[in-house]
Amino acid sequence: MNVRESKPKNRVGLPRGLFLRGKGYALRVAVPAEYQDIVGKKEIVRGLGTQNLAEALKRRPKALEEILEAITKGQTPSQSFRPNNTKQGYTVRETGDRWLAESDGINSSTKVRYRQHLRTFEAYSGNIQVADINRSIALGFIEHLKAKPSERTGQLLSGRSLQSCQSCLASYWRVLDHWGLVDPEMRNPFSSLLRRMAGQKKKVDPRVKKLRPVTREEAQKLLQYIADNNCLKYQFEMYVTVRLLWVTGCRLNEICSRYLKDIDDRGNHIKINIPQSKTEAGIRDVMIVGAEDCRLLREAIKRAKIVEPSCPENIGRLFPRIALGGYDRHPSHYLGKALEKARKNLDGDNSNWDMHSFRRTVVSVLVNAGVSREARNLVVGHSNKDDIGISVYAKRADLQGITRNTFEVLNKELGGRLKGSASLD
Repeated sequence: MNVRESKPKNRVGLPRGLFLRGKGYALRVAVPAEYQDIVGKKEIVRGLGTQNLAEALKRRPKALEEILEAITKGQTPSQSFRPNNTKQGYTVRETGDRWLAESDGINSSTKVRYRQHLRTFEAYSGNIQVADINRSIALGFIEHLKAKPSERTGQLLSGRSLQSCQSCLASYWRVLDHWGLVDPEMRNPFSSLLRRMAGQKKKVDPRVKKLRPVTREEAQKLLQYIADNNCLKYQFEMYVTVRLLWVTGCRLNEICSRYLKDIDDRGNHIKINIPQSKTEAGIRDVMIVGAEDCRLLREAIKRAKIVEPSCPENIGRLFPRIALGGYDRHPSHYLGKALEKARKNLDGDNSNWDMHSFRRTVVSVLVNAGVSREARNLVVGHSNKDDIGISVYAKRADLQGITRNTFEVLNKELGGRLKGSASLD
């Protein structure tokens, strides 16, 4: 079996696959294609548990041997990579610290708050193994919080503080599930801990929901900003993404995650298959029909075949240079940040739209054009169960086109104006 270790990224002279992750060293090994479906991953990253380079070099051969043996047996990381000393690496403290260290999408103030919540849960649970967390412990913890006065105010915790803690722990559990450290069949024990009691008023969300579809002028301004700034690390990828978002209404990650095998050039149009999505309805085909957009996508395909991927997982992707980010290593993580930074740098007030607003624009345009709900949902990947096109995506759009057409139909069906006294007309 030919197993290759990925090249080091952040230190010159290190053996292949060995790299510095945070303050400690880790080993990265690419999984051969014939084992990827069995193992469920394209690469294995294993922490070596040391910040000392000499010690990391000493531990590397044994770790590599264990990883290769696990791959050949078709084991998943959760089956093969639990250390003999279960007290190290899988307790509440260890996993919580790892989550906050690797989640660069969480801002600093939120990390401080989350760390406080995790420390409180750690103290309550006795820093147990995460595999031992269950609904009973979660319910006991929330009741403990409700009865415990705040150290700062001396008063019982507010509903907002309790909600913050519950949200933190629910997110923490989803990360544990993603890492394969907990039972995937178990329901999130931290979900709905603050469910309303009978007769209790529904909590009102104080946040103002003001996001709307992006206009053509705003999209053009963003595109021009990207084209004029050659210093942008992902300039070409950002440019292509904005163009594709405008004509497809896809989610950002649906564009960023595409592989070349998902793209079928049919001459007068290009079909893009989206085999995975956040919903079942999102699995669909989208078509690029504009000649200029097709030409740009073909140029992106040519570049993808010659540039060096940022990591083994990006081999064969439409945007192989993009670094993967977040605990789930999504391609949209850093590209989305770059696009949002570009939007915020535009002149004027651009706070009422974001990258998801391109999706709102497409739905709004299709509604105004009188396209049926079934056809709209088919191209944007919505279920036909509920028409969220009108109630959500096009809620703040300019729908005067369809409104006028509807009243024209109404006027025709009513037979025109009512006829009264000629003297009053």
